[in-house]
Amino acid sequence: RIMSTMVLDPRPAPTVEPRSDLVPDPTTVPTEDDDLYSRLKSLQRQLEFIDIQEEYVKDEQKNLKRELLRAQEEVKRIQSVPLVIGQFMEMVDQTNGIVGSTTGSNYYDIGGCDIQKQEIREAVEMPLTHHELYKQIT
Repeated sequence: RIMSTMVLDPRPAPTVEPRSDLVPDPTTVPTEDDDLYSRLKSLQRQLEFIDIQEEYVKDEQKNLKRELLRAQEEVKRIQSVPLVIGQFMEMVDQTNGIVGSTTGSNYYDIGGCDIQKQEIREAVEMPLTHHELYKQIT
């Protein structure tokens, strides 16, 4: 059997006070280091936000460039000279009349016949669309 004994010290236990350098006092004014650290964190958040904005702007710029190219192609398509076959319907007054028209079929509707399509372009379409060039020839 083991016995243990306890010895009591008659002196009172010393009081332990917390170290002021380890525990921050909420009533103290922040130090310059605290200000610098909070400023650093604030600037890091701003930098991260600006980086995100930059990526968004780059993506948007790419999309707008693509849209610009599509719009330019559409403008070219719209500005091209349409070949319209028309039929005089009736005279409205001395200078104006009503003409019925249709675009009919186009070259893309006709499969094959590439040589014939090119001959038609040279003989019919080109003199109508570029008449100034054909004036010089004749």
